[in-house]
Amino acid sequence: MSDRPLTIDLNAPVRLADVPDLGRRVLVWWLAELAEVAPNWARGFFPKAPNVATLFVSETQWRIVPWQRDVAPLLLDCLQDDNGIAKQILHAAPNFSLAQVIIVLPKAAALRRRVELPMMSERQLLPAIELQIDRLTPFKSETVRSAVKVVGRDPIEGKLSIDVAITPRAGVDALEQRLTRLGFKAIAIDVEGSDGQPSGFDLTLQNVDGASCRLTIIKVALAAAVLASWLFASAMWDVAREQEVDAWQARIAELRPLAQRSAAFRRQVEALTQPLAVANAHKPLRALASLKELTVLIPDTVQLTEFKMYDGRIELAGLANDAAALISTLEASPLFKDVKFRSPVMRRPETNKDRFEISLNLEGTL
Repeated sequence: MSDRPLTIDLNAPVRLADVPDLGRRVLVWWLAELAEVAPNWARGFFPKAPNVATLFVSETQWRIVPWQRDVAPLLLDCLQDDNGIAKQILHAAPNFSLAQVIIVLPKAAALRRRVELPMMSERQLLPAIELQIDRLTPFKSETVRSAVKVVGRDPIEGKLSIDVAITPRAGVDALEQRLTRLGFKAIAIDVEGSDGQPSGFDLTLQNVDGASCRLTIIKVALAAAVLASWLFASAMWDVAREQEVDAWQARIAELRPLAQRSAAFRRQVEALTQPLAVANAHKPLRALASLKELTVLIPDTVQLTEFKMYDGRIELAGLANDAAALISTLEASPLFKDVKFRSPVMRRPETNKDRFEISLNLEGTL
């Protein structure tokens, strides 16, 4: 069994409206106790409590205390924008699981009051306090968030002693919105106590109105109806789609022989027209004119060892007494342009000549 303390107040009044919530709490506690004594193979069948981190807020820094005891707290510079904070958190991953957090506000962010009230259900305490916000604080009730915590009961006098925490709503709303943008969910908003730990308040917005509960039930019923309609429509859509697919497959099978004959005929036509296209693209005069121009321009002392021509481009290689002079000689022709060496000129000692490689482009059409 766990070593968590279990406190039972026999003087606490129990009303019929509190029975469902009380039963839920007992069930959660009992399942948690059973999970700890169950064998390892059976623990997977029990619901696990969510891993919740604690976020201590200040004006310039956030301090996140993870649920793992062996992981050090994460300090974040909250003056940065959302992208900066996200980068800091990602840099600390995967040691942190921050999907759910408990926000702890600094002591200076909330007013604390000790109030005595007549005996009543705990769910009625917060509405009763909200009616007295104007008297307890200089704020109006719609501009603040408040939370209560029972600290004592006097069944003889029929009184409750409760602590009240009140904080301006604007700052807490902005903090919740920012955490939501960062992907966090605040399951509770507490206030830092004198020992630096959470005090046990919950400043999250809570619906205590019965009409809101009824509205929630109506929304759930409508969502269930929509889901049922969607499942029915999805089933009918699948049936219609299968019928349409079958019809198209039958049509494809009917047209496949015709398509195969058309493809075979197209291949025959391409086989006949391809030689004609190659012949039309060939321009013999272009190559002959280029070769003739090179023969006229290149001196007899130059020995060509390579001549290539493709796509309006010519590549030459050979031996010459003065390879550098060839560039100006070839550039002087109106048929050639972009004359340049393709590689460094190498002097051959055995022949006392320059080894050159030149490329040039044809100017216009010949």
